[in-house]
Amino acid sequence: MRHLIWASAFLALSACGNGGGSSIAASTPLVVAEGQPAISYGQVTSGTPKLSPAPLAAPLEEVRTSAACRTPKARSGAKTAYVYTYGGGVSSPLHHIDRKDTPEAIAEREALIRERKTNAKTAIQREAIGMAIGNAVQNSRQIDVLVTETDAPVFLYLTSYDSVLWNIQRAPGVEIDGIVVNSYNAGAIANGVDAARTGFISFDNSPTRKCYIGGQGRAIPVEERIASAKRLNPDFDPRRYKAQWEQEYRDATRFFRQDVKKLSGKRPQWILNDARGSAFNAVLVGPAPAAPFEAQAVSRVQIPSHITPYWGGRKDAYKAFGLSPSS
Repeated sequence: MRHLIWASAFLALSACGNGGGSSIAASTPLVVAEGQPAISYGQVTSGTPKLSPAPLAAPLEEVRTSAACRTPKARSGAKTAYVYTYGGGVSSPLHHIDRKDTPEAIAEREALIRERKTNAKTAIQREAIGMAIGNAVQNSRQIDVLVTETDAPVFLYLTSYDSVLWNIQRAPGVEIDGIVVNSYNAGAIANGVDAARTGFISFDNSPTRKCYIGGQGRAIPVEERIASAKRLNPDFDPRRYKAQWEQEYRDATRFFRQDVKKLSGKRPQWILNDARGSAFNAVLVGPAPAAPFEAQAVSRVQIPSHITPYWGGRKDAYKAFGLSPSS
């Protein structure tokens, strides 16, 4: 229990707000596969209904997480998409603690906070308490996965560092073959598929921590990196970096040709990531549609079985987990 509260004490304070969610603007650029033309959110879909803290969008379904590292793989005939981002840019009402909670655990947490506050002697100690409380509760950031591929079923391998609520949106005629979420902090899925075709892997306080594999940005050719550097500094000398960049290119290429194939069962037809490693709001899996399709309201929310979730505002989430926001 003490690990839960204090392990994140010196990390940046978690995002605040009421967890009410927000809409993705129609002008938001989508992350697309290399070679696809730029396209905005509103050109693909009419927009997902805003997720509200109350009521619960759909009953929360637990999907078992085990230490066996077994997850679904793409079936024969399916196409695969690999998505990677650090996190999402849109707050959602889904909060959680990365472990199973009990009333006894909540009471112990409340008592421990009171004890630490009483014994805090310096401003630094008090600040550490506040930061630890803020980071104990994860807020899942929403990312919309807009799937328009109808020629074959689509298998989604979704990777992030932060906790993400992956909101799957299907154009008419789309079939989802399976979904795997691989993240450092536990993620969740909105509008997913049957649990037998769903997998969750996460690192933090999870039985699947040994299964976690960090995300990988796209393989960037050395010549492209040199050209980018010289645009910033025409006198840039690449000799110091060339060997390192060549190795990074080989590592990334091997990851997508071999590692992702092992993870998902096939080499991905779509590699969707932000090469800068930052957050984004939505990705496109498939071609641009002739006209925007109507987005679906969230009808199911799936979570890994090792977390304790809370749907609602952030302040209420603190209280539910015995973490007073006033601390």
